Amino acid sequence: SSSISFALILRACANSAMGNVVSSMVLAGLAAAQAENIVLATFDGTASTTRMWKEQNDPVMGGKSSGTFTIGPGSAIFDGAVEDVPFLRAPGFIKASTTDSRPFPDISSCTNIELEVKSAEDFAGYRFSFGTAKAPGGKFFASGYKSNFAAPLGNFGKVYIPIKNFTDFWDDATGDPIKTCMDSEIYCPDKKTLKNLQTMSIWAEGVKGKVDLEIKSIQASGCTSHTLHALSGGRLCPAIPTSATACSAKNISDVQFEPVCITREINAEIQQRRCMKGQSGPYYQDSQGVFRCACCGAPLWKPSLQFDQLPADKWPWPSFHSPPINGTDGLPNVCHRGPGYGITNRNATVDLGLGVEGEVGCARCGAHLGDFFNTQDLGVDHYCINGVCMVPPDGKLGDVCTPTEDSGSMSVVV
Repeated sequence: SSSISFALILRACANSAMGNVVSSMVLAGLAAAQAENIVLATFDGTASTTRMWKEQNDPVMGGKSSGTFTIGPGSAIFDGAVEDVPFLRAPGFIKASTTDSRPFPDISSCTNIELEVKSAEDFAGYRFSFGTAKAPGGKFFASGYKSNFAAPLGNFGKVYIPIKNFTDFWDDATGDPIKTCMDSEIYCPDKKTLKNLQTMSIWAEGVKGKVDLEIKSIQASGCTSHTLHALSGGRLCPAIPTSATACSAKNISDVQFEPVCITREINAEIQQRRCMKGQSGPYYQDSQGVFRCACCGAPLWKPSLQFDQLPADKWPWPSFHSPPINGTDGLPNVCHRGPGYGITNRNATVDLGLGVEGEVGCARCGAHLGDFFNTQDLGVDHYCINGVCMVPPDGKLGDVCTPTEDSGSMSVVV
């Protein structure tokens, strides 16, 4: 059709009452998305990935190894020294382990453990372990799956440890593997452990020397999207802010921002704001940056996912396909809060998960963004977003998508 009732679409975009059934097309699209990471631990204060840690010195037969584990702003430092155990005349160990009982996310679809670390000492005895499994016929004090790793010296780098490198059959005197996952599958990390690691440990073991390791994050990488998307459903989305003054951005001058994105006094922006730069979608290149939440700056979508639901001269709102960009917790920065959220309910609420139709908002600050549709008439796998609620890829915090220059004839009835 060459014309369309924008009043009809506007009401749908703001108050979708569609069912919560995810079509097989959307599920297939999500599952095909590029493998990503699941964050297991950070040290930046993010509630969902902050863990309690405890350092342990070698207690065996008068062991003299000692260390500390100090959490600072953005990273943790594991330092000390591994010394010989006098009785054994061999190096002992120090380690730092998580001690809280909060479950870990399911990483059974992932292929690696990814550490962002650097070492100030040329130390060759770093190891990482997870879980509490014991191998059949294994050593008495050996529990959990363990692997060696080499830390970058002097500068932060990412260390990838294939999950198949881990074994629960290791020597409790040296930390070295006795039998590996390659020898037999019975020593490979099992499904039960990967669904909830229970605990993680960083070791300095089996090599005498000074230890000084700084850790920024621990993640699982090479994870299929199915696991990531399942994780988003059920988390708690923040409440929508009470006013624009609650936003991190303090200099938003656009008069539509607060009534559209915060108070929701206006159901949707009333000017065409396709966030365009160029003549056809995607209007920006990924190299120019990403679309971000206007309230807090959280990254939302890559430009390559932008499209027009109808021909450009007939469609006034920015539109995106899945998936949104993930935050530092490994989950999407977009919450699905259901039809009408922000109008009938403004409290913190459970995320219904990717693919569920209705209102969507920022998972970091709670600001309203728009709606998600999955129908042939309003779009399959379609995020319909208010431009005034986003910073464009080439913008800075405080900027929002401006009205499109040729929108004079595109006024919309609310």
